[in-house]
Amino acid sequence: DDYGQYGDQGYDGQMIDPNMTAGADGNKGDVKIKDPSDLFAYVSYGSDPLGCTFFSCQICGKVSSRKEDLRDHIENAHFSNSFIYSCDFCHANLKSKTALKNHKAKYHRQDRILTM
Repeated sequence: DDYGQYGDQGYDGQMIDPNMTAGADGNKGDVKIKDPSDLFAYVSYGSDPLGCTFFSCQICGKVSSRKEDLRDHIENAHFSNSFIYSCDFCHANLKSKTALKNHKAKYHRQDRILTM
C-alpha cells in the first residue's frame, strides 16, 4: 500500500481513532464466522487528517487502502484454517482464498487461459 504522504517512515497507525481498534488485544468478540464474507465484520473504515481513506483490522490494527486485502489478511492472520477452498481445476483443498489464488497461478495458469 502506498502511504507516501507519511515520508520514509511509512504509516504507523498513530492517526487511527483508538475506538476503531477495539479488539486489538486479540479478542474476537462474539461474531460468528460461518462464511468468508463474515470476516468483513473485523474491518473498520476511516480517514486520516489529510482525508485519505483506509481500512483497518480491528484485531491487530493493520492498515490497508483496500477492504478486500484486509479481509484476506484477517483470514490468513487471525482465522487460519477456518474455511476450505476447493480448486475448480484439480479439486485440491486449500486453507485460504490467498492460497487458492496462489495455487491456481502456479499450477493452472494454462488452464485459466484456456477457460476464459
